[in-house]
Amino acid sequence: MMSNRNSVEDPETQVQENREVIIEIIKHGGDQYIRALCLAALVKYGDDPDINRLKEEVSRLDQMEEELR
Repeated sequence: MMSNRNSVEDPETQVQENREVIIEIIKHGGDQYIRALCLAALVKYGDDPDINRLKEEVSRLDQMEEELR
């Protein structure tokens, strides 16, 4: 069993265990710095499907923004 300290030191595990929360922060967070940190963590330590999902979400948000203009 992995100790809590090792879990904190393993960013891949942290991102995998918390990816839904990370994605929600990126999509809806109000602090751009925190959103950027979450995005960087997901890109660096996440799986390819996470990155593809984010690209789709960003594209969808861009479309919505264009429609509102």
